[in-house]
Amino acid sequence: MSPIPVKEFTIPDAGVDTVAITIEETYAVEGVGKDTVKLQGTLVANRTAPLLGFGMKAIDWKTAAVVAQFTSLHVTGESKVFGPVSVVLDPTLPGLAVVIGGHCRAALGVVVSMPQHNLTLRSAQAIQLQSDVKTVPPIGDERTQSVAPVALVDLRSGRQMGSLESARVLWRELTAQVPHVVRAG
Repeated sequence: MSPIPVKEFTIPDAGVDTVAITIEETYAVEGVGKDTVKLQGTLVANRTAPLLGFGMKAIDWKTAAVVAQFTSLHVTGESKVFGPVSVVLDPTLPGLAVVIGGHCRAALGVVVSMPQHNLTLRSAQAIQLQSDVKTVPPIGDERTQSVAPVALVDLRSGRQMGSLESARVLWRELTAQVPHVVRAG
């Protein structure tokens, strides 16, 4: 599937974006070890209609806010330390992002599965990510990365088992975009 081009410094109408994504995450897990894992897969976000900047009467890249809710994430990779690794959204934590004036901030919880070690871990809180972007949705190598480590908790016991030390988005391509359909009453 060919990537869909996205025009820089342009605020899109509301819609649902499907993005092919490559992420690099570093995990430290008690009794297992530490490794950086390259993960690839798909991220889906439901993007709202742009919100006008305070005091503004028209949509403008510098002042408008675009808010998105992450509805699906599924990425997988292979680690020499952890074996196969799968990451999905944690349904107990909202996954949201906002872009204002090219500054992107996102927060999302994840569930990390490491079946070789019989581990299913969840982030104890939302992972905070930030970047400066030229497009909505962000595509290419916009250098999105986490701002602080987040504890990883065993899904079954609730015991802290380690941490997600860092997360960095390496690449994104828009593969599908569906506009929201407005129906007349």
